[in-house]
Amino acid sequence: MTDPQTRLLRGKMLGALMREVRTENGKSLTEIAELLGISTSTLSSYEHGRKSISLPELEVLAYHLDSPLGLFLNPSPEDLEEGYRFDTQIMVTLRQHIIGAQLRQAREEKNLTQKSLAEAVEMPVSRVSAYERGERPVPVPDLESLLQILGCQMDDFIDKEGPVGEWLANKVAFEQFLALPDDLRLFFHNPTHLTYLHMARRLSELDLADLRAVSEALTELLP
Repeated sequence: MTDPQTRLLRGKMLGALMREVRTENGKSLTEIAELLGISTSTLSSYEHGRKSISLPELEVLAYHLDSPLGLFLNPSPEDLEEGYRFDTQIMVTLRQHIIGAQLRQAREEKNLTQKSLAEAVEMPVSRVSAYERGERPVPVPDLESLLQILGCQMDDFIDKEGPVGEWLANKVAFEQFLALPDDLRLFFHNPTHLTYLHMARRLSELDLADLRAVSEALTELLP
């Protein structure tokens, strides 16, 4: 988590989770702010991702809300599914900033200035600048035009890490599963075959030389 956009995403998600747990426990902003010794505006900034809470403050928050600290630091998929619903407005705003940063990075890698990119797509420089800063949503037609000049694909800009990205990945995986032949789907359904699936995954990660060695070893074991 070294880049600013990733830290921003982490702060937004942590804040939304804090707010979810606080409201589920029937606590007001004022109550929790007093317990932490901070102002309600500071706590609100934490919950909306404008600022990030410190570890000692988070420890006290978890204690007073009688919630495991790990729920905030290392939430499991089950925790997120049961108790966390991401704030769509926060997510949209965050995604705009991420897309803006991606556009700026792609432009700089092409050694283009904002002015030259704006001229290429016939947009005002101020609009391109606002897109890159995440201050203005990028309409899909505008994004397609920018990506064409930058030599990028739309798929590179689609969310792959957040809740929407996870949903898309699961949907694609399920569609691929349904496309398998009947006998393979039945094989997957059998829990006793889980060991073979893990083995297949590990084999797929081997390079050709190692894979050949494994094949030779298995051949020697056969009668």
